Amino acid sequence: MSPTVNTFFIKVIKAFSFVKIEKTKTVKEFVPTPEQLEWVEGLKLVLEKVEEHQQGKKKLQSAREFLRELKEEQA
Repeated sequence: MSPTVNTFFIKVIKAFSFVKIEKTKTVKEFVPTPEQLEWVEGLKLVLEKVEEHQQGKKKLQSAREFLRELKEEQA
């Protein structure tokens, strides 16, 4: 929301007697942990593979093949 729209919105809301506005602490900018960054990178990679599959450039493993592979790893 632009500052102008935000200011207007606050003025309109304050006009209602039943609305109570409480001040809150400023929220710090989110800084992801290394684990979160690794997870996001993994997700990006997977989504790129899905996109390649949808474009016909890559064949993805079926769920059955994946489960069979997991079972073999456990044995």
